[in-house]
Amino acid sequence: MAKTSKAERAAREAIEETSAAVSRAKKTAKGLPKKQASGLADYIDDARDAADVSTKKVRRKPKRVAKDAERAARRLERAVAKAVAAAERKAQSRADARAAAAASERAAEDAALLAAEAKSLKKAARRAEKVAARAELDAATAGDALAAELTAPAADLATDDDASEAAPAELSALTVVQLRSRARAAGHTGHSRLTKAQLIDLLS
Repeated sequence: MAKTSKAERAAREAIEETSAAVSRAKKTAKGLPKKQASGLADYIDDARDAADVSTKKVRRKPKRVAKDAERAARRLERAVAKAVAAAERKAQSRADARAAAAASERAAEDAALLAAEAKSLKKAARRAEKVAARAELDAATAGDALAAELTAPAADLATDDDASEAAPAELSALTVVQLRSRARAAGHTGHSRLTKAQLIDLLS
């Protein structure tokens, strides 16, 4: 049996390593997207060809065989690394896009809730303004009535008999508030809804 030279042993080791690189590349390609996987096909074929050499060629040109195999293996490994990196970038981009879409959806929901809350607060503010305006008007009316009662002539505070004997001409000179005050002093009820003429008739 012929003795194997050092160069032949190196060539066979390079062939074995290239064959292993082909196997690893095929396995990796199965887990990659179609585009990245198809880009490795030529590199896999080149490496397979570099590893598929005859024993005769190994004996005749061991250094050339080893060099071709090593070069094909390096090219294949670089191509696999690039394909994996591209696939990872694509996957990350998709994940980022999904995260951005989810964040946008949450922001839209939050904005809708805030808009609804703002609308509700605006309505509540308008209602509060109306209530405040009515309260202010009622307070002003009550203040006017109180001022009129406090500044009324002494005749307005007459006794029941005096009030009942008041002349229509005297009553006509009084305001509705003063007439109601007299009607209340005279013990009449239901006078708050009467007109001035009705109050004068009631007190005459």
